[in-house]
Amino acid sequence: MKDIVQVVLIFSLTSVVMPGLQVRKSNQTKAMMRESCFLSDYSLKAKCVQIHQNLRCKGGFNDQWINGIKYEITHLTVTEWPGECFNVGHLHLHFPELRSLEIVNCTLLRTFKGYFRSDSKIEKITMHGLSSLWEIPPETVNHMVNLREMDLRSNMLRHMKAQLLIGSPVLERVRLSGNKWDCSDGGLDWLAMEEPNGTTKSRITDYYDLVCYQKLYRGKPLHKVMDIIKTMRETCPDPCTCIMTHVVSDPRGAIIPLITVDCSDKQLTAAPASLPPSVTTLRLEGNKIDTIRSIVQNSHYKRLADLYLDNNSIAAVKELEGSEWFSTFRVLSLRGNYLKQIPVYAFDKAFQANNNIMHVFLGQNPWRCDCHFIPRFQGLLLKYKRVIRDLTDIRCSKSSDKKTSLVQISTMPLGNVCSNETELAISPINIVNIVLFALIMFILGKFLYDWRNFKNTGKLPWLSSVLP
Repeated sequence: MKDIVQVVLIFSLTSVVMPGLQVRKSNQTKAMMRESCFLSDYSLKAKCVQIHQNLRCKGGFNDQWINGIKYEITHLTVTEWPGECFNVGHLHLHFPELRSLEIVNCTLLRTFKGYFRSDSKIEKITMHGLSSLWEIPPETVNHMVNLREMDLRSNMLRHMKAQLLIGSPVLERVRLSGNKWDCSDGGLDWLAMEEPNGTTKSRITDYYDLVCYQKLYRGKPLHKVMDIIKTMRETCPDPCTCIMTHVVSDPRGAIIPLITVDCSDKQLTAAPASLPPSVTTLRLEGNKIDTIRSIVQNSHYKRLADLYLDNNSIAAVKELEGSEWFSTFRVLSLRGNYLKQIPVYAFDKAFQANNNIMHVFLGQNPWRCDCHFIPRFQGLLLKYKRVIRDLTDIRCSKSSDKKTSLVQISTMPLGNVCSNETELAISPINIVNIVLFALIMFILGKFLYDWRNFKNTGKLPWLSSVLP
């Protein structure tokens, strides 16, 4: 009985462990298949046809073509390769006399393994319909000394390194149109920085037909995007970084770049004196800037839409009043500065006239809370609450007065700052206006009195009778 129990136990353990071992073995087999990259991997279903010196193989290579060396083949066409990897190093060993290589309609092919040696006689490489191939490693062809032409049209290429085009000393023509070029990740920026008549760029015969496809620049001519990148890099102020975040087209079809200049946390005491053309966003957070005069008075900043000045040392923004930029900006962020008050009337006037305004940020400043400033400032905040996006962070400065200390201004009762009836929020300009109004009313009343008196008595006013 004891022996029977042991046999059952062993059988149970075996039934539990073996599936795990089988799964592991299956996974290892799949991994080996993925790593495998031999020309013989797909020989069973391959179909190859030879016509004189030309060989055309579909779905792989038959054993007869990868056993030994085939000196008689000078032109090879590979179609519908069933794997993700193609070993060009092995190809050279079996077909050392190749002059032309075509790889066509291989939708699964993702990468190449190995490289063509320097003794390769291939003069032309053609690749079409490789819809899974994003990039060709430069080392694949860099050693080829006889390569004269590469036709890489109509694939899924997104990136390309300059080394791909400079390896062969006799390379004359490269065709690249019909691919999905990604102009947004920097992988093609070397094209932008090369001179217009540079050797590498001149080899691309259809350079002006290339189109950006990915992300922000979809449908835009690649050469125009590269020209913008070159200008941006050459004019980007030090020590800032410049990024082209988007490009748009105007009604005439001209390309308009949207450029962001990031100068955050650079210990700057002033904004850059110049900016690249078409800059729309400038980030100056975390510096030591204490005035915005150089920004609003600089002609390079006229087209600037978004300005971020958070966490600087700005204590006043009176320079904004009357400036052209203040009536056209889109985003203004002044969070975390030393602002105690702002010219409310100037802000109100600019906000009314500005059709582009989207966001304004004024939080985390030590705002002065008294009866002179707060009623007008609170009115501004509530009037433009859809634009001023950080109302909860706009608070009175910290003080010993519990009624105002760190209290949110937009919701604060005015009685907290205007508690005495004698304390009126009358500014000096309002006092002047009252005096002028009183004088006008006095003059008008005197005129009416003199006119009535002259009509009834015929006597001129005293002032008129004494004047010469």
